[in-house]
Amino acid sequence: MAIAGLNPWGIIQGILTHPVAFFESSEALYQKRGLVTDDGLGLTFQTNVFGHYLLVHKLAGLLERTGGARVIWTGSAASQLEFLRTDYQHVLGAKPYESSKYIVDQIAIPMDRRLAQRGVRCLVAEPGNVCSNFLAGLGQAWLEWVILCAFYLCRLCLSIPRFTISSVNACEACVLLGVSEGQLDSNMKYHSRVDRWGAPFVDAVPLMYDKRTGAFLVERMDALVRRFEERRGNE
Repeated sequence: MAIAGLNPWGIIQGILTHPVAFFESSEALYQKRGLVTDDGLGLTFQTNVFGHYLLVHKLAGLLERTGGARVIWTGSAASQLEFLRTDYQHVLGAKPYESSKYIVDQIAIPMDRRLAQRGVRCLVAEPGNVCSNFLAGLGQAWLEWVILCAFYLCRLCLSIPRFTISSVNACEACVLLGVSEGQLDSNMKYHSRVDRWGAPFVDAVPLMYDKRTGAFLVERMDALVRRFEERRGNE
């Protein structure tokens, strides 16, 4: 997430009107708009989605030969937004991070169906609210301490399970998806959760998926893969 700065009004409004949902969003932050890579793609789109999609495409044969391989996407609760096909990379929009995570939700199921023919699964894990250094670019170290305290307070007092806080707890769903020998459903998003005392568990909830949007995005991603392969062939 390319952060431009804090959104004070968004913080006040979110905490006072919808405090739980507020922590599942990026309302507290302004994101940078118009960022593109040297490849001409949206920076957040290429970083969070297409780079991985291209990597999976390149490794598909190896994954098939491995047997029982799994592709695990990192999703986010902050993936709901008004999606525009005309700007699916969300270069011009205000929420490129949410857009990238929305795309992950939409392509995971069609990718799973495609890769399943080669013995490979594709699944989505959600880490919850983790305290990391993602605000370091703002140069306000005290903010991270405030956030850490707020997360612990919400978890202890309100028993909100999405406040995983530590990276160890956050990866609980990824580990489960990586090693589980049970039935795994690509129609579900697997959330890392904790109880108020920090004991981790995994909760599976239905993936918010639109079949037509998923097909549209996979078509666009495949077209980009072909473009990159043609470029490499011409180098």
